Amino acid sequence: MVIMNRMAGRERELSSLGELLDATVRGSGGCVVVDGPFGIGKTHLLKVTGLEAAARGLTVVAGRASVTDQPVPVHLLVNFLRHAMPGEAAVEQLAVPGANPFWLIDRVGDLVEVAARRRPLVVALDDAQRIDDVSALALRGLVPRLASSPVLWLLARRPVAAGSIAQHAVDWLAEHVAVRVRLREPGEEAVADLCAGLLGARPDASVLRWAARCGGNPKVMENVFSAFIKAGQMIIVDGAASVVSDGLPDGVLTAVHGLLEEMPPPLRRLLAAAGRLGHTFPADRVTGLLDGPAADVSAAIDEAVRVGLLRRDGAELTFAHQVVGEALRHAAYPRPERAEPATAPAAGDVADGPAPRGRLGPPHSPAGVRVARSAPEAAVPVAAAGPAPRSGRCGCDEVVAGAVSHLENRSAEAPRALARALRLLAGAGRPTEAGRLAEVILRRDLPADVETQLVLELGHGMRAAGSHRLAAGFLRRTRARHDVCELDRAKLDRALADVTKRLGGASPAGPEPGTPSPGCAPGGRPLWTWLVRALAAADQRDEAQAVLDTVRPTTRESCHTGSETLRRGHRAELLAAAGRLEEARAEAEAALRAADRARPADCVPARLVLAHLSVHRGDLATASDQLRAAERLAGADDTARMDWALARFHAASGRPAMMVQTLINVAGQVVPDPLLFTEAPAAAAALVRHARRAGLDAEAERAVEVARRVARGNPFVQSLAAAAEHAAGLLRDDPAALLRAADLHRLAGRTLAAAGAVEDAARGTRDRAEATRLLEAAADAYRECGARRDLDRVEAELRGVPAHNVRPLVPDRPRSGWESLTSAELRVVRAIVDGMTNREAASSLFLSPHTVDSHLRRVFSKLDINSRVELTRCFIAHEAVRPALATPRQPASAG
Repeated sequence: MVIMNRMAGRERELSSLGELLDATVRGSGGCVVVDGPFGIGKTHLLKVTGLEAAARGLTVVAGRASVTDQPVPVHLLVNFLRHAMPGEAAVEQLAVPGANPFWLIDRVGDLVEVAARRRPLVVALDDAQRIDDVSALALRGLVPRLASSPVLWLLARRPVAAGSIAQHAVDWLAEHVAVRVRLREPGEEAVADLCAGLLGARPDASVLRWAARCGGNPKVMENVFSAFIKAGQMIIVDGAASVVSDGLPDGVLTAVHGLLEEMPPPLRRLLAAAGRLGHTFPADRVTGLLDGPAADVSAAIDEAVRVGLLRRDGAELTFAHQVVGEALRHAAYPRPERAEPATAPAAGDVADGPAPRGRLGPPHSPAGVRVARSAPEAAVPVAAAGPAPRSGRCGCDEVVAGAVSHLENRSAEAPRALARALRLLAGAGRPTEAGRLAEVILRRDLPADVETQLVLELGHGMRAAGSHRLAAGFLRRTRARHDVCELDRAKLDRALADVTKRLGGASPAGPEPGTPSPGCAPGGRPLWTWLVRALAAADQRDEAQAVLDTVRPTTRESCHTGSETLRRGHRAELLAAAGRLEEARAEAEAALRAADRARPADCVPARLVLAHLSVHRGDLATASDQLRAAERLAGADDTARMDWALARFHAASGRPAMMVQTLINVAGQVVPDPLLFTEAPAAAAALVRHARRAGLDAEAERAVEVARRVARGNPFVQSLAAAAEHAAGLLRDDPAALLRAADLHRLAGRTLAAAGAVEDAARGTRDRAEATRLLEAAADAYRECGARRDLDRVEAELRGVPAHNVRPLVPDRPRSGWESLTSAELRVVRAIVDGMTNREAASSLFLSPHTVDSHLRRVFSKLDINSRVELTRCFIAHEAVRPALATPRQPASAG
């Protein structure tokens, strides 16, 4: 059996896992984190353990995380519950679309505790490094919670860069509650056993030499030996296997390409370039071969070393598996340097129209380059895979293509971020802009599974917006790829069937996507601005900032791709959304200083940001001036954000009815723009708040309805789930819902929105001490952001509540010592003394982890200490009796 063949040399690991399975049968829980480089056998170890678990009578649920799929741990447990508790109403409730993820995690944990007592469970999750943020939080919460239940978690992951929530979650589990299993390259004896198992015969010296060229890596060996067998170059005589060739058969080249398909695009491009340099090469040489910033290339090198494809020795790099380097060197990969512009196509060359689904060259060759197999060092430019820019067309496509390339170089998560952003943009009523962005992205050499997921997400948004024929065009084109797997083809078929159903059975035929883009409309915004707006609305603000970093706006005679004023205006929007109001103000003012080199309309984003900040500071005169200036310049692309800015101004000016009816008027049939609800998550709650004040109940209900619909259409966007929860909590006077909304806003990085939800929860809470604590938390957040008007409002309310141990801001406060600590710093100290981590304290106090870190640094400096132990001693010495406010609310998030 191939699975068992791959387990040679893993007897100790299998024995340890067998003991854990026996403990699970006896009623104990546990967790195992399996670490190891590419191809080392993590997947097969999980499979063998799963088979052993089933043989012991345990229930096994298994899955593999993907860059594009839904949250895996919760999904696996829900499947288990459907099997273990069929027909239970509580289980069916878990499938309700748009459910709050934290409620879902808590409820799943409750039900699994009950079900696992009757059916002990093994949960096997492969590629755990790919899970999304919600899944990471689910793991972080569910694994410790179910530790006393007969649930064994098997988590396999490949080394990845630190920094993601997924990485932090699995690291925490490995350090605190899990058994860690590290798989390393097998020794010589194990390699020989592995060869014998794979081939069914004793390996001779020629086979062992090839095994050494594979670096002893089980996955590489299996693929290489299979290629030799298919090529007829592996013979078995008298029970001994021999390889009769010293060269690489074509099947090895195909196998290596298949292995590298699993890697992110920046890593594939790095390896393609490195393959041209030999088995060992200086790192600076491969950096010189690749386009893009040196930092991006360095990050790709670090990733290749972590994954186990390259080894680093000082300034030199070596292929960990010699056969991989040989295959890349013989595969006629093109030079990574940028190809010269293609000449005009001759008759018979590729004409304008959809990019052909067949490849022009080897996998992942740059668009527009055909590589001759007979001359691996030569890259011959031919007609571009996509239509070449015409003199009269806009230059935005090229700008977007460069931005997408930069995103791919930054992170393997780029395809998922782009897919969700396009789904959001199309579903918000902008399918044309989403389609143009998709065309640019699809001209790149995307793997079939990545393209499929992008098109499925895009199609979902387009269908929600009623653009069924356009959605069908993208779905059909991707389905025509010969390399789409059967599972993905079935998903595409279901999506096409849904389009046909929505059209009442009529054929979804229509104009195919892929025709040359006519460019931006006169006076319209450049295409890259829609990419920035979509990413920002999808809670991908780092990616949106990365796009802005790559944009170098220029003005051509026939097109306008933006200006420094426009770029800085959008950066100011990102800063304002994150609650960094002073930085946003500085950026917006810098944008206006550069306005003499821009079109007048390019000033609109910066002016709207300044109006927004002026409202938060209580400076309504300046807000009015900025709004009037923006209104004169705004175009059709600015309508939603202009309406929202005017509505906020009306609210701040004491006109709640006018605020609401600017955006929603049920009697007057003013329909809310879904783009507003996606770009401004605080809008729904603000509408409900002011509609109730003005007695506009129908408008309040409509705002909640639209917010829920937008959130259901984008289930992975936390800020939209927060917006729906916030609006519904206000409508129902539900403090628990408002606190869940605050958690979601905080996780989405929207500090001001989180503070607003906490403030609303405080007003709906009957417990005076809890209300005071919440108001203080809101005040801390407003103070951190510099939202003066909001802070004044909350502090005025706090003055009417008996303050328990709240220190007033007095001018003569000492600069050091315990009495120098502010109320905000004391609240952080109490949370830390209670044993919370910085992240847990941030969740409890509705602050960002960065803010908690900053408070602690100031506290340590004021007290002249450098450890938490010393902090605890100081706390006991100065506050022996803990006040009521020191007891924090348990965070609503899992974990």
